[in-house]
Amino acid sequence: MQVIVAKYSGFCPGVVQAEDAILSTKENINRKEKIYIYGYLIHNHTYIDYLSSLGIATVEDLESVEPGSLLVVRTHGIDRKLEEKLRAQYTLLDLTCPKVKRVQKIIQSYAQKGYFIVITGKPEHPEVKGLVSYADRFTVIEKESQIPQVIQELSKESNLSILIISQTTGDRTLFESTIDAFQEAGSGKGWKVEVHDTICSITALREREALKNLEKVDVTFVVGDRLSSNATKLYNALRSQTPHVYFIGSLEDLKELKLDYSRWNTVQVVSSSSTPDFVEKEIVSYLEGL
Repeated sequence: MQVIVAKYSGFCPGVVQAEDAILSTKENINRKEKIYIYGYLIHNHTYIDYLSSLGIATVEDLESVEPGSLLVVRTHGIDRKLEEKLRAQYTLLDLTCPKVKRVQKIIQSYAQKGYFIVITGKPEHPEVKGLVSYADRFTVIEKESQIPQVIQELSKESNLSILIISQTTGDRTLFESTIDAFQEAGSGKGWKVEVHDTICSITALREREALKNLEKVDVTFVVGDRLSSNATKLYNALRSQTPHVYFIGSLEDLKELKLDYSRWNTVQVVSSSSTPDFVEKEIVSYLEGL
């Protein structure tokens, strides 16, 4: 079977950088010294298990982590005040994605100038939880239906300065709808509305390439973890164009589908930013052997 792997599939540069840093650190420290990651380094259970096999532990709380230990900040970033506290207690290795770190700095800069911060994204996502800690006044918009209510609540204020940004793996349609609505409302209220496009270009490019490939293939397999925001977004974008799309996390998931491959000649495989290369290669190898 012919397998097309979409361009930009797999780990994004930020995750590659984080992996290089943590594996290099593991190689260069005393074998007895432990490395702890506070929360999932990336949203992928298979990769977390892989790190565990290397002796790199993922922890959800810090009760078991002794002060002075080597503690890793996940790629999504963490709350600003929590980070300051952790730096005083642990040896901190900050692996926040550079693009997320940039958004944190943008928010902090505008907050210091008195801006109200509007973030489009998922309020419970770890990245967004970290981002809001850099703002003084903010709201998080997850759905377009929330936009009118937020504007109405802010309508009591005139001469308001507003910054609109997005979660780096956020939905562009939501982001642009929010911009349009605030600019339209703000023009009549004396609001100053500024925008920073903070959506990661890699996720957008991957989605675009995968969509282009749909006309060449019989079926598409999106490889990622259900925890992953960008994997879910990628699957939904492809599924909106064709029913012939499957969401899998591993080769085992693929086999459990018990599909009839005889009806297909060409398949597409596209992985999220948090899908390890070894998972994608295993799936591609299996499909090519059919």
